[in-house]
Amino acid sequence: MEWMFLIVWLSIINGALGGQYILNWMGNQQRFVGDKPVGVTPGVMTWWREISKLAWAFVAVVIEKLRGKEWKYFWPGMLSLTTIIIAAFTGVIENIGFFYLPKYYSPHLYAPYVNVYLAFLPFLGKVLFKATIRKEHWYGVILVVLGLALPHVAPHLILFGAQILGGMGIVWAQNFAATQGFKPDPKAVLDFTAILWIIIINICLCSQQILNNKTVQTVLPGVGANALVFWREIWKMVFICSALFIFPLIGSAMKVNLPQKVDAVTFETKVLPKLANIEKRDSTAVGKIQTLKLYYEKSGNDYVMKSNLPKEAQGQIEAAFKAAEFHRFFALFDGTIIPKNWWPILFVVLAGLTGYIYSFGFFKLSKFAAHFWVPYTNAYLALIPFVMLLFGEKVTGYQIAGAVVVTIGLMIGVSDYSRNKVEEIEKKHK
Repeated sequence: MEWMFLIVWLSIINGALGGQYILNWMGNQQRFVGDKPVGVTPGVMTWWREISKLAWAFVAVVIEKLRGKEWKYFWPGMLSLTTIIIAAFTGVIENIGFFYLPKYYSPHLYAPYVNVYLAFLPFLGKVLFKATIRKEHWYGVILVVLGLALPHVAPHLILFGAQILGGMGIVWAQNFAATQGFKPDPKAVLDFTAILWIIIINICLCSQQILNNKTVQTVLPGVGANALVFWREIWKMVFICSALFIFPLIGSAMKVNLPQKVDAVTFETKVLPKLANIEKRDSTAVGKIQTLKLYYEKSGNDYVMKSNLPKEAQGQIEAAFKAAEFHRFFALFDGTIIPKNWWPILFVVLAGLTGYIYSFGFFKLSKFAAHFWVPYTNAYLALIPFVMLLFGEKVTGYQIAGAVVVTIGLMIGVSDYSRNKVEEIEKKHK
C-alpha cells in the first residue's frame, strides 16, 4: 500500500513540477504574452505565484474546516513552524531564481542541473534519519548524474577519442559534431550568473527536502499537509513582500542605476540593444537610448557620465538603466505588482496552482526518508527536451541522449521495490 501511495503522488508531483517549468518559461517569452515586452520582474512574478499558492491553500484549509476539522489541527507547533519559516525563506530565493533563468534559457538547458543535489540525498538521509542506502539507489544515482553531465561531456569525449585515432577520426568527429541536432548552440551556454543561480537553487532545493522531512517529523499530531502548505505560504509572502520593499530602497540609496562609468562592451551589446527592443514594442519607452547617448561619452574602454548633470537628467538616466535591467540583482525586485502586461501573470497564477499541488504532495511524502522518493519526483526532466522540441526550441542529440540515461537511472533506482519495505520516519510527537 505504501508503494501505491508513493507511485500515485510521484506521478502527480512530476506532472505539477513539469508544468511549473513550462509555465514559468512561457510567462517570460514575448510570443506567449501578447507579443509585448514581458515587463514583469522575477521578484514580482514570485509575489504573484505565492499569492496564488496562498489562495489555493486557504481554500483547501477552509474546506477542511467546513468538513469539521478542529482548529488545533491547523497549528503545527513552534518547532515545526520554525522549520517552515526557514523553508519559506529558502523557497523564496529558489523561486526568484526559477523566474530569472527562464528569461534567458529554455527549461531543458538548466532544469537538469538545478537537481544535482539529489546525489547527496543518500548521505543526508543516512545521517539525519538513519535511512538505509540501497545499492540499486546508488546505481540509479550514478546513471542520473552521468545523464545530466552527458550533454556537456559527450562532445569533448568524441573529439578526444578522435584525436587518439588521429587522421580521418578527427575529420569524422568534427563532421559528426556539426550534423543537424548535434551542432552546439551558442545560446545554450550558461553564463556565470546562470551558473551562480543554479548553485543557489541546488542549495535551496536540498534544504527544502531536509526541512520538509523535519517539518513532518516535528509537527503536532493530526496536523495535515494543507495546514503546513498554508503556513509556509504565509511566511513566503512575508519574505517576498519585504524583499520587494527593501531592495528597491537599497538600490536607490546605492544609485545602482546611476553609474559614473559603464564598460563599453556592456553598454553597446547589452544596454542599448535591450532598450532598442523595448522601444520597438513600447512607444512610451522611446527616448531612453538618446538619453544615454546624450549624457555619456566614450573614454577608452568605458562610457563615462558627463559631470554636473541636473537632477532631472539623472532621473532620466536611472529610468533608462532600470528599463535595461542594468544591475541584474536589483532588477530582480524592480517594478510594480500591477503590471502593464497581465498575460505573464496568468501563467504565473497557473504556476501557483501547480505549485500548491506539488507542495501538498511533498508534505504528504515527507513522512518517508527523502532519498527514498525525492529522486523520482524529477522523472519529468527526461521529458522536457521532447516537450521543448514541440515549442520549436533547439534541442541537441546530446541532450536527448542525456534524458534517456537519466530515465534509465531512475528506473534502476526503484527496481528493488519488492525487496524493500518503505518505512515512515520516526516522529517526535506520536
